[in-house]
Amino acid sequence: MGEIAFIHLSDIHFRKSSGNRADIDADLRNAILMDIKYNAKAYLSNVKGILVGGDVAFAGQREEYDIAKEFLKEMASILEIDEKSIYCVPGNHDVDQQFIKSSKSILDAQSEIEKAETLDSADLLLERYILDQASPNLLFKSIEEYNNFVAAYGCNINSEKPVWIEEFKLDNNLRLKICGMNSCIISSHKDHEDSAVIRKMIIGQSQIPFYEDSVIWVSLCHHPVEFWKFADELQSKLDKRIDIQLYGHKHEQAIEANAERLVISAGATHPTRGKSWKPRYNWISFECVRKKDDRFVEVKTFPRVLSKDRDKFEADRQTCDAETNFFKYEINIDEKRRKNLQDDNLIQAEGKAKNNNNSVVFQGIEKEIVYNFFELSYVQQNEILLKLNLFRNEYAGKRYIELIDKILVDAKEKNCLYQLNEMIKQKIQN
Repeated sequence: MGEIAFIHLSDIHFRKSSGNRADIDADLRNAILMDIKYNAKAYLSNVKGILVGGDVAFAGQREEYDIAKEFLKEMASILEIDEKSIYCVPGNHDVDQQFIKSSKSILDAQSEIEKAETLDSADLLLERYILDQASPNLLFKSIEEYNNFVAAYGCNINSEKPVWIEEFKLDNNLRLKICGMNSCIISSHKDHEDSAVIRKMIIGQSQIPFYEDSVIWVSLCHHPVEFWKFADELQSKLDKRIDIQLYGHKHEQAIEANAERLVISAGATHPTRGKSWKPRYNWISFECVRKKDDRFVEVKTFPRVLSKDRDKFEADRQTCDAETNFFKYEINIDEKRRKNLQDDNLIQAEGKAKNNNNSVVFQGIEKEIVYNFFELSYVQQNEILLKLNLFRNEYAGKRYIELIDKILVDAKEKNCLYQLNEMIKQKIQN
């Protein structure tokens, strides 16, 4: 199996005007695609996906996502991977701030959560709003266009699925799981009301994954920990649970490592133009090797930066190891788990952690179904569900973006997952 690899970028900031005849950023996007075609494919083997760390759009509008979809589609084509191998999390620019301004209920909910004085009280408020049957998905209404965009990739989030998780296999019976986190629960037009003060985001403890045997965790999140409220209380647990942490937002490319974890900031693919304009993105590879009785994960980060003459992307040598075009990090994952879980380094914690019940894993045929299902018209979707007896009366008037998890569970229980996939593909071909 060897290594697996990903393209990691953030803060693309597509605008409604992106792609017009005078778009000065079109050349920048082309430079990224050419860098992937001529360089990433030469250095990386077994590319599994594209990781987008938020701020796909500039104002959370449908037209912006339509343009972004075409760019990511072209990138996937160059990498020779399926479009469903694109993984996204929301950023503050994916929030429709105008929608929040017009909604008293959302503003009141965000304000109440933000004013929480303790981490536990914030979590209790999050739980109350997420489980509120009278106003389902209230905290997710402001990213509705974002959710419509990422639904085809299986990365949409809502009260039924506050985070997403994707799994990949490594050698030596180790699994790599990526957890897509939402740091924009209270993000709104108030984020920048006071330019001298950083508004802190709320991240619930339920977004931090459980321990699992033979799993290395990777998180994809827009806001770095320094932008989180209650960061001091969350940092230790976060570093113990999540081994590789990927962030965006700051527009600064950075790599920070210690024995516990590796933190990678993508930099901005489309930063605001100015004197320090430095578009950046990363390639990342993972490989598990065994040394004696323990498993080590070798992570290579290839930081890419636009050249001084703005002609192409190249390795950022200031961040790389000497005489290479990457930064190499190695973590003994078995030793780390023993250190964090054993009692006095002698008694190993018993039992296996269960999968996070708030998360849904789309993989293999399921991810293919999700991607293709949202390529169909609403009429075609209904026709297939009725034929397979997967339509419920409670679905009437609701959007399938919010119901796809239940549909997949029903298809599994009725042993018609394969049939569902084939019928969807037939509809697309016709």
